[in-house]
Amino acid sequence: MRCHRGLTTIADLEQLIAEEDMEARQPKEAAGPESKSCSPREAFRRAVTLWNAGTPRGFDEAFPYLLQAASGGILGAHEWLGAAYDYGIGTAVDHRKSFEHYLWGAQRGDANCEYHVGIFLAQGKGTRKDTVLGAKWLSKAAKHGDREAIDLLGRWYRDGRGVRRDPRKGFRLHLKAAQMGCLDAQFSVGYCLSRGIGTRADPVAAFKWYLKAAKRGDSDAAHNVAHFYRLGRGVRRSEARAEFWIRRAQELQEVATK
Repeated sequence: MRCHRGLTTIADLEQLIAEEDMEARQPKEAAGPESKSCSPREAFRRAVTLWNAGTPRGFDEAFPYLLQAASGGILGAHEWLGAAYDYGIGTAVDHRKSFEHYLWGAQRGDANCEYHVGIFLAQGKGTRKDTVLGAKWLSKAAKHGDREAIDLLGRWYRDGRGVRRDPRKGFRLHLKAAQMGCLDAQFSVGYCLSRGIGTRADPVAAFKWYLKAAKRGDSDAAHNVAHFYRLGRGVRRSEARAEFWIRRAQELQEVATK
């Protein structure tokens, strides 16, 4: 196997894919006798029904239908196969195959696939590590409205990961994702406002964002709400409310570890 050259642009990656004919290398697993008798669209419908049953048997039976649907060009099937190979749902874990399926969808404008391609490239998961290229794919997902991509891109701008460091732009992206309902972004907005990262420090506004995230089940936000109540920072001091949110943070952490 030849060594891959460094990948610095999306065009580089697409050229490499063309050279290796990745699209032609569909998964070789047999689709199964029943799946062969239906159309790709019907195969995907059956896969979704079986998958949503949420049982090991359902996942196993959904997998060959996903393969058939993907070979027939159903974009959603590639997205779901990306997840199946990533987490070992209905098949063995194979991050290379996961990346290939996500990339197929990303090249056709699917925001969730673009998000995952960006993550895989940044981590070197199933492909050669390239954080700069990963950030470009993450930016594509953000432009297509993926709120988790918008939030994560905000973090990358704050830290200068794959992009030139720009805390102000990072905060703006966090705020946009938070306003779209992204829970992690709501915590991040509170964090930035609390510490004055990329924006003017504003304890009152920070408390409001932390409280919003805490009420939705973010344990770190709940802990910070308790801290603000205990210090009277951004809100009237209340030891009773501080104790309530400390207990709530502990409950949320226990649930998360189960």
